[in-house]
Amino acid sequence: MAPLSKSEDDRVTELASRVNRTRDRAQFRPTAEQKELLVQAATLTGQTLSDFMRTAVEERAKRVIADHDRITLNERSRKTFFAALTNPPRPNDRLMALADRYAREVKTRP
Repeated sequence: MAPLSKSEDDRVTELASRVNRTRDRAQFRPTAEQKELLVQAATLTGQTLSDFMRTAVEERAKRVIADHDRITLNERSRKTFFAALTNPPRPNDRLMALADRYAREVKTRP
């Protein structure tokens, strides 16, 4: 059998990826009250229960990740942070010695 061309190999990889995505499963058992709420919301949006749950969970996951990645500072912390960025302190003797040691001991990549 002849090896696959690059485009054929890419196509097989794409199809395999689709199959894996369709087989992934996440299950939970809602209470009767939770299911009633979910069904009502799905109906109001014109989605199936599965579609509603999939989109709702995805939206929530994206918000959680975005909130985790974002740094929120109060006014005092914000001013301190920007002051350090715009007017950094001069390096002290210990930092200068460390920089010299680094230059001697670490080989740079070409």
